[in-house]
Amino acid sequence: MMNTKLNTWIQKHNLDLQWLQEASKFPSYQVQKLLDDPSYKPDGTTMRIVLSIVKKKEDTAKLSDFWDV
Repeated sequence: MMNTKLNTWIQKHNLDLQWLQEASKFPSYQVQKLLDDPSYKPDGTTMRIVLSIVKKKEDTAKLSDFWDV
């Protein structure tokens, strides 16, 4: 299974899929895709929601840390 940059970041911070799902209110299939599918390019709204959640843990995070933008 491939990991996305977001998945690597979550693992590095000892977080998990459930943390992201609860914080984002995204359905589990979407969170799974964000974490496991490197070819998946979420829309801008999804990226901004994820980034705002990530910034609560690491305020220097930026979109380009997770996706090619």
